[in-house]
Amino acid sequence: MRSPPTGLMPQLYCWLVALADSYDGFLIDLDGVVWLGHEPIEGAAKAIAALAAAGKPFVFVTNSPRVTPAEQARILREQGIEADEDRVVTAGDTLLELTRKEIGEAGKVYAIGTSGFLEQVEGAGFQLLPAERWQEAEAVLVTGHPRFDYDELKAASMAARAGAFLATIGRDPTMPMPDGLWPGTGSIVAAVEAASGRTAVVAGKPERPIFDLGVRRLGLPEGARVAMIGDRLDTDVGGAQQAGLEGILVAGNESHNPETQVTPNHNISSLLDLTD
Repeated sequence: MRSPPTGLMPQLYCWLVALADSYDGFLIDLDGVVWLGHEPIEGAAKAIAALAAAGKPFVFVTNSPRVTPAEQARILREQGIEADEDRVVTAGDTLLELTRKEIGEAGKVYAIGTSGFLEQVEGAGFQLLPAERWQEAEAVLVTGHPRFDYDELKAASMAARAGAFLATIGRDPTMPMPDGLWPGTGSIVAAVEAASGRTAVVAGKPERPIFDLGVRRLGLPEGARVAMIGDRLDTDVGGAQQAGLEGILVAGNESHNPETQVTPNHNISSLLDLTD
């Protein structure tokens, strides 16, 4: 039998090796699985090290574009997890792909999001508009950030009402943080939709494009067995299953919706529980 990585409890290693042998690769959520607001979840790094030791490819797939994939990879490395930006797929990636298809390479965009996401929008070649120029917007992109305000809601909803392409990374109403559940992107999207009378296109989980991009990053042949490890029944597990993958639920942080009619292929309360 392969030896466990240094510091990894043998029980956890044996369980993960057995699970890894059921699949060819893994997509792994970040918020609520690896960290809470970038604060590491105990045991996550060791669990991921076990997957790596088992020789299984994995890619991190997150609806959060708060920081760039390169910055997320840097934070992962600081937490002892080997990662580069190609190993991180965000809903921002698929959101920008969809936007490019709708308005072209250098279209005018009004975006709601963190400075990290706004940098991604400009880096993709789009012209980023300030709120007072909402009339020029060809697309409105909605993500979450903690300083969302009325002026942003006004600009986004008026541009969308005027006919701009309206899209978002996802509809998660909350996001897990160390002190509990914070309002998520879905709460902001709901406000923009209510004010504009429009329905946003979703680029992230549970929609298929982000899962397809993650699977492509794994570099596995067609028909490979892939599982998504996530903390939400609706977006992670249900989305993965709709995309032809399997879903493993990490339910310890209570961010999942218990009313969702989705059955995980595997159900664990947290990565730490695997050591019991």
